[in-house]
Amino acid sequence: MSNLADKTEYRALSIIARMIKEFERLHYLEMTKSDDWDASSARNLLEGIIESNGYKVNYQCIGNRPLLKNQKK
Repeated sequence: MSNLADKTEYRALSIIARMIKEFERLHYLEMTKSDDWDASSARNLLEGIIESNGYKVNYQCIGNRPLLKNQKK
């Protein structure tokens, strides 16, 4: 499936971000309760991968980048 590394590369995170955005399209479609639960769980897991690498999904389409770097607090 993938090559294991010490750090997840930006390109992999970009692909995951685009996958997360596709979940938005499910909002208007009918799904069973269990399927909706599973889809929501999958989306949350994918968002967790991005956040754990210091990024967030760019939902506002600022620029052409699927990810934004989290600001250090």
